[in-house]
Amino acid sequence: MKPGIRLGLLKDIAVTYSGTVIGSGIGFLIQIYLQKSLGPADYGILALATSAGSLATVLTDAGLSDAMIRFAGKYRRADPERAMTHCTAALLARLVLVALVTTVGYLAARWIAVDLYEEPDLAAPLAWVFLGMAGGALYGYWTYFIQAYERFMVRSTVNVTLALIRLAAVAGVSAAALLTPTSMVVLDAAVNFTGFLIGLAFSPRGVLRPSGIGLDAASRDALLESWRELIPYCRFTGILIIGDTVFNETDTLMLGHFVNADEVGIYRVAWTYATLVTFLNIAAGSVIFPKVSQLSDRGDIGRFLREAAPILLTLAALTVPYAVAVHFWLPWYDSRYALAVPLFYLLYLGLVADLFAGSLSLALFSLDRPGVLTWVSLLKIALNIGGNVALIPVYGVFGAALATLMTRILGGIVYLAALHGSLQRG
Repeated sequence: MKPGIRLGLLKDIAVTYSGTVIGSGIGFLIQIYLQKSLGPADYGILALATSAGSLATVLTDAGLSDAMIRFAGKYRRADPERAMTHCTAALLARLVLVALVTTVGYLAARWIAVDLYEEPDLAAPLAWVFLGMAGGALYGYWTYFIQAYERFMVRSTVNVTLALIRLAAVAGVSAAALLTPTSMVVLDAAVNFTGFLIGLAFSPRGVLRPSGIGLDAASRDALLESWRELIPYCRFTGILIIGDTVFNETDTLMLGHFVNADEVGIYRVAWTYATLVTFLNIAAGSVIFPKVSQLSDRGDIGRFLREAAPILLTLAALTVPYAVAVHFWLPWYDSRYALAVPLFYLLYLGLVADLFAGSLSLALFSLDRPGVLTWVSLLKIALNIGGNVALIPVYGVFGAALATLMTRILGGIVYLAALHGSLQRG
């Protein structure tokens, strides 16, 4: 690997993480405010609606975004127009999925709330989650597009701007005494759509439609060719992104069935504080994925990973003081959430394991072994659901956190073993 690659990689991760920490950190502060203002029960309702929305959102993606990054990274230097056409094809397919998921989800919202969770107050926020999905889908498309073109500073700038808009909006809603789970869901959808519009102003030409793509036969043929590459690849990326989201939201959704809304709220508080490490995971993966997607030689991939590994370990170590601070902060801020501290530690340890193993495992795409990622993702879901069924009735929220920790560690071991084996081939 050329000298300076490690420094460049660290710089890009730092830029991405700083934008994520500032932007999502503001979101984190908003969540802290909501936890105290809404209380455990209403915050638990909001958490259930948000979790269901997260799961539905990935159904509108189905792996198209990750497939877009894979092929845009592959073609954007050798054939820029082809790379841009792949992005347009991904957007059009995603809009179709948004229409389908929104319609089905909205119609099923009351049944989910009343019959599945026995929480009538969940019906309204859940319905609005589905109605507002288009804004989140468009903003999500933009973030993946800009990631594919490695405009990490642009992405960070827009993330921070959007977070400030969200903070101002929450302040306005709170000042008007309109703070409810439903109003927060509506606000989030509106802010996401605003973020998409802001992102367009900072994007290269073609974020929505590359030049030359229209209604003529040649344009249709170009789009069809892109779909022929993207859609079959989604059997890997789709299972992966849906599987990861299902895994991340399984605890909240299953706790909603086994325990009351107050306990769901307490668990979600621990989850919220653990997201600092999630931000780091997202930043590292956002930088590593498009960079490693450009490599095909096993030797080059191995050298890249050897450069990335110590950086990831260093970043993980830097999160330890934060974990210590949470121990003292949570009981002081609101004694109702003191039980969230030990839950946080369990979730934190699992996410640290994911930071290292999960980020490096993205190289399996370049090694033409995306199937390993999808099978491990499905295995993790099965293990986590089984662990929750066995442990939640006995240990409650601690059972959910323990099942998640054990599954993340086991999944990381399998990822690294598969990666090592793939690099030794050929």
